[in-house]
Amino acid sequence: MLNLEVLAGAKFQNPKVKQVTTTLSGRVDLCLSCHKEKPDKAHGREVLGCAVCHKGNPLSGDKQRAHMGMVLNPGELRFADQTCGQSGCHSKQVTWVKNSLMATNRGIISTLRFYWGESPDHDEDLSAKILKDTGMNSHALDYYRKLCASCHLWVERGSLPSFLASKGGGCTACHFIKDEEKKPKDERHPRIIKVIPMENCVLCHNRSGRIGLSYQGQFESEGYGTPYEEGDFSSRELIDGRFYRIFKDDIHHEKGLTCIDCHTQKEIMGDGKRHAHFEEQLEVTCRDCHGTSKTLETIVAVNKPVQSTSVTSQFFSDYPKSPNHQITKSPNSSGFPKLNIQQKDSSFVLENKQNKKLHPLHAPNPVACMHPTHRRLSCQACHSTWVPQCYGCHVRMDRSKTQLDKISIKETPGLWEEFRSFIRYECPPLGIFEHGEEGQEALSEKSRLQTETEEVVVLVPG
Repeated sequence: MLNLEVLAGAKFQNPKVKQVTTTLSGRVDLCLSCHKEKPDKAHGREVLGCAVCHKGNPLSGDKQRAHMGMVLNPGELRFADQTCGQSGCHSKQVTWVKNSLMATNRGIISTLRFYWGESPDHDEDLSAKILKDTGMNSHALDYYRKLCASCHLWVERGSLPSFLASKGGGCTACHFIKDEEKKPKDERHPRIIKVIPMENCVLCHNRSGRIGLSYQGQFESEGYGTPYEEGDFSSRELIDGRFYRIFKDDIHHEKGLTCIDCHTQKEIMGDGKRHAHFEEQLEVTCRDCHGTSKTLETIVAVNKPVQSTSVTSQFFSDYPKSPNHQITKSPNSSGFPKLNIQQKDSSFVLENKQNKKLHPLHAPNPVACMHPTHRRLSCQACHSTWVPQCYGCHVRMDRSKTQLDKISIKETPGLWEEFRSFIRYECPPLGIFEHGEEGQEALSEKSRLQTETEEVVVLVPG
């Protein structure tokens, strides 16, 4: 190895730098001379170095110069084109994510403005980034900015106070977990993971419809902190101060499944299109796993085998695992295979992405599901054991006070407060959802056979 003083013809302010450090490909990266952090294997320091992701000047032995232009969090969407999305990495996925609903919040913003009388329709192409870039505001948008805007991927991780600091960060909002504390402190590095833990999802998906809570069997209570424990409030308290009770969890949660076992890449990361509402980006349906009759033939018809393994290699390198692992693809999947549904002998199973456990897939009883009286009922209309309801929700704005705008990160006039009463969980109301011609694929098989365009669904808050 060459001595740096000989190589550069000058002395360096950092006495630690004594040798030229390179990656396995031969790329010079002097960051490795000082930094001992050890990322996950896919982003190994010996292979990529530091500057490929974190930028800066890897050829300088001076700390101040080396850190110029450095990116602390490469997953931030404002940097992602040059970091995660650079050539040879995840360029396609970064394009998808920037246009996804989790990044744009387009449906939330446009629907809010429509119902508050500020827009003639609910398909407006407004996004969180547009609001940030233009400063656009209104009565409805002020409400969104202060009570809703901490949950989109353009939020800079750590820019918001308290528990909100853990939200956002672009790619890292989902793919980040803390490193093991048993590691020496100077070797710890945030772990970038492929298998997303449910805790990351619930950081945002715990309000509005409360799906992240309901799935786990947590029912948000009235807020009195009851039942009291040893003279104090209940210990069952969420990070933001809301209290909850323990109810029956979802059957899928009971079996050990997490969000990513059902929800697909397109649903979460998008497909590059700027969808207006979540139902347009929704891909998975109950019939993908359960078919529509008591025989497995229907599941075979729903999940078409993918013959070529090349279609899966771009997503996960460890599929297919064996000749008995048959990759399948739902007709709703827009080309993306549903990798964890397998055909095992004459049966179909779902593989848990966390622990690789195989779950047998059972079809419903056609006597109940195919009955003419039930032809428009969604699966959830019958199979939801309980649904959170808030019949007395209302909001109030106090113009004499200020509140943090989660987009501008500034305190601005007007404090929004939400009030609720008559919180219930039993006998949820049902409503008619109009799919229209473009939404026919989202309908269950039994409804499509009846040429229905309407489906009876469970109504939830938000």
